[in-house]
Amino acid sequence: MFTELISAILAAQQDPSQIPVVANLARSVTDWDDARVDELIEQLADFGDELQESEPDLAPESPLPLSRMDQILQPIIHQLAARELNRKRNASPTPLTVSPQINPDGWSDLRLRSIETLYRLAPVNSDLRNHLLRWLATSWNPAAIDLWSELVCQDPPEHRLGIGLAFAPLMQPGFMPGEKLLSLLLTQATAHSQIAPVVFDLFNYYVRSGQVKKHPALPRAAPLTELLGRLVGQLSRIEDGDFPANFAARQINQLVSDSVALIVALCDTFALTGHEAAIPKLHQALKLRHRRVQTEAAAALARLQDETGKQALITLAEQPVTRLRVLAYADELGFKQEISLELQGEIALAESQLAIWLAEPDQMGLAPSNLELLDNREMFWPGFEHPVACYLFKYAYGTGESAHRNIGICGPLTHAFAADLQHLPIDEIYAAFAGWQTLHQDIFQMSSARATQVFPNELRRLQSGLDDDTLDDVKIQTVGSFFGDLVLVATARCEGQSGTIIVDNHDSTWYETGNLDAPIDWKLAYTIWRGKQLLSKFNSSEPS
Repeated sequence: MFTELISAILAAQQDPSQIPVVANLARSVTDWDDARVDELIEQLADFGDELQESEPDLAPESPLPLSRMDQILQPIIHQLAARELNRKRNASPTPLTVSPQINPDGWSDLRLRSIETLYRLAPVNSDLRNHLLRWLATSWNPAAIDLWSELVCQDPPEHRLGIGLAFAPLMQPGFMPGEKLLSLLLTQATAHSQIAPVVFDLFNYYVRSGQVKKHPALPRAAPLTELLGRLVGQLSRIEDGDFPANFAARQINQLVSDSVALIVALCDTFALTGHEAAIPKLHQALKLRHRRVQTEAAAALARLQDETGKQALITLAEQPVTRLRVLAYADELGFKQEISLELQGEIALAESQLAIWLAEPDQMGLAPSNLELLDNREMFWPGFEHPVACYLFKYAYGTGESAHRNIGICGPLTHAFAADLQHLPIDEIYAAFAGWQTLHQDIFQMSSARATQVFPNELRRLQSGLDDDTLDDVKIQTVGSFFGDLVLVATARCEGQSGTIIVDNHDSTWYETGNLDAPIDWKLAYTIWRGKQLLSKFNSSEPS
């Protein structure tokens, strides 16, 4: 399997369609021995060394183009980390006999050098760096942790959404952090804006879980308090429109994101340490308009026995984007009964969950200005044994004609599409989400050329469903297999309207493109069709 994996990696660098083959073959590495793992990682590092000596744009024959490193190597590193986790779970209590060059848990110097080579070759904004750090951290091996801390402190990853992945293995009950690691993280890692928040989150976890006797940040409480004041002042100026000179919009957004993350972590730190000297700065943070900052500052004040924090939390429960977090804090601090029961009901909680999802950086990035329940019902849903409560909400950003509006779901999943669903019937909106969420080995697609080779008669019969005088510009997009039945998906125009026609063995279904600024393309149309079939089947025997 080693040879096959290496061959697939080399093929994928020329043909991206081979990347799934790499991911599939990578599953085998969880069963490899240490020598074979070391051979693999050394080979990957050698590929990287060759790349370093060439210009990738001018040398397409180079074994591993940097631009594709993430996609090709991530699934391999992910499986290597899973292998390490399985190894720890199944660790033998009997000491192992090993050579001097190999640590008791199989971590050789060669492996560590190869990982470092790959890490430093990967672009700083590559998520591959986070995956490599995760692999190191998962081992809990002292030498691997030393390398992990060196990389985090001196050459940290820039891919912010994945940084939590790099730290997660150290945020486990069985891991006991040493003084050296804690000191390096506090004095060096916190100098990096993208790393500092997760470092303080890690410290706060260790305090809550009892893995450290005193908070590692306590010696720096005073300068950290001043840092909080500076961060709050900076955010306040940005909220007033006073942006840093020569900063592009992207840089301002990143600055705000990093500042908010650090403010949130520091609020929790001061609450855990009982640092009352931070109360004035927390009051300043409470005055910012950013809801997450308000919530964390209020919670910290409440924990420090400042009544202002408690009252602020009760008020913030009215905001969907903060409601779930506020209720959790109120429950922890013992005043949940003072919050309106209406704000604690199932619909209010579902509304909050969708608002939080929409506010994520990789979604809309901010909370909607308005949310309104469109429909809720209990139904059988793919993947669930019993009926589940489903909630559809209309949401809006802004007001008037220029407002952005759409529909999202909460319940069996929390999601919203970029495509405008507002013109669809309620049942088809639910179907869109059900079809999107459901993956099954008996639901797949193929090209029309492939279908012609394998199912010529069935395909001809389906194509006859396109012989309609009302259809123009018909173009077959894909052929689906839905639990053994062929389905033909084509784009067309019908009476002047663009859309998608889906032909199965029984009928044909037409889906209009709808809003041209946020269209329902053929992929989403087929998703809706699949969802309708699934929901119809799942709920056909539901009692009335």
